Amino acid sequence: MPKTVAFLNKKGGVGKTSTTFHLGGELARRGLRILLVDADAQASLTQGVLGPEATAALDPALTAAAVFDECGVTVTGDLIHATAFKNLWVLPGSEAAERWNLAEPWNETGRQYLLRDALEEIGDRFDLVLIDCPPHISLWAWSALVAADGVVVPLQAEDYGAQGMKAIRKTIAHVQRQANSRLQILGYLVTMYNKALAVHVTYETYLRQLHQADVFQATVPLAKDYKEAVTQRKPVCEHKPKSAASKAVAALADEFLVRLTDRTGFVVPGQARRVA
Repeated sequence: MPKTVAFLNKKGGVGKTSTTFHLGGELARRGLRILLVDADAQASLTQGVLGPEATAALDPALTAAAVFDECGVTVTGDLIHATAFKNLWVLPGSEAAERWNLAEPWNETGRQYLLRDALEEIGDRFDLVLIDCPPHISLWAWSALVAADGVVVPLQAEDYGAQGMKAIRKTIAHVQRQANSRLQILGYLVTMYNKALAVHVTYETYLRQLHQADVFQATVPLAKDYKEAVTQRKPVCEHKPKSAASKAVAALADEFLVRLTDRTGFVVPGQARRVA
């Protein structure tokens, strides 16, 4: 199995998909073989990578929806799609996956392990798998945690954006007890951060006091460059490599690799260095 990280928050609109895409692009730029998995039936990550028209044209049998469909494709390698970027692939999402957003997924005795087993089939092709989860705990999100070595919780430094943290910790503990004892919290990541807003600075300080080392030192700023990059179907490191937004993602990648190594034993390949 490659090391696998789920990006999860029960609150939508906190930058999960954007962080997964731009961080994945930066890690691929450094030479790591990255697979992005779109576990959200909205398929926003897939649209960001491939474009909405190409996403709509995908046969559901060649997307993540097939992972849980006993009548679909059983060879995971057939579901992997190349992107326009070296070292970056995607297992696309599909609206057809919505039927598998089952409640109380911990009761899905065999099905909760299907995503883990699917990733195991193609593990030798990748160094890291990054999973973009839906904003709820149903079968897709639960299965991502069952498959993962680590979980990153993106959140905004404000009350609405940070709601649900207690529920996320409770869910992670549940997964650890029942299905995946190796799962580790890599950290809480402050996203869409505006240091000019007193409420953001105050809430960030509060988060660091409350969760200490579990909060990433790196933050993802509120910046139009991320959105512009997605409209060009590019990670920000490819769209504007010298921008402040790109430098912020590079700093995040540095810390992400350190946390992944310290908390899961990931060994960074020698070629995966920071690219100036």
